[in-house]
Amino acid sequence: MDNLTGKCARLSLSAKESQMVTLTPVIENNSRVLVAKLFTKRKVNAEALSRTLKSMWRSVQDFEIRDLGSNIVLIIFSEEADTHKILSQQPWSFDKYLIGLYKPTAEESVDDAKFDRASFWIQIYNLPISRMNKVNAEAIGQSLGDVEQVDAPPNGECRGRYIRVQANIDINQPLCRGRFVNIGDSEPLWISFQ
Repeated sequence: MDNLTGKCARLSLSAKESQMVTLTPVIENNSRVLVAKLFTKRKVNAEALSRTLKSMWRSVQDFEIRDLGSNIVLIIFSEEADTHKILSQQPWSFDKYLIGLYKPTAEESVDDAKFDRASFWIQIYNLPISRMNKVNAEAIGQSLGDVEQVDAPPNGECRGRYIRVQANIDINQPLCRGRFVNIGDSEPLWISFQ
């Protein structure tokens, strides 16, 4: 997109083309808007997607889907809280295909949407009980991507079979199966992810 903008800047414009038009926002608060992309090569029916999402998101008030082509849709919610709820409950899928969600800023166009990251809940296994806490979960999560939240009680102790971390990760990279961690003077320990 930047390349096209640069080429257009080098063109000489006619008097009509160089006139400036001031725009006003149609949606005063675009915090109710998400851009979604389905990661599949086959064409997805936007109406079928809308019906499926309405059944999956049944607690959401109301929303409208506009098909933008190339398996990209614009989702406009009636309530801002629903936008946050849908983002916090990622990842979503349709017919086993990942739905990438992007929250545009007020000055971005649909073409500016980036679908290179997605939010996933990751289970961290094989940690010693003494190391199962929110601080360590965040440190491990940061090695995978941007930590959004840790499934931990208020005291921060995450005792159990595993710790859950929600992280926003680069989906262009293969998913990690695990990681070595240092736990003091002993040998590095392999922890696994699911």
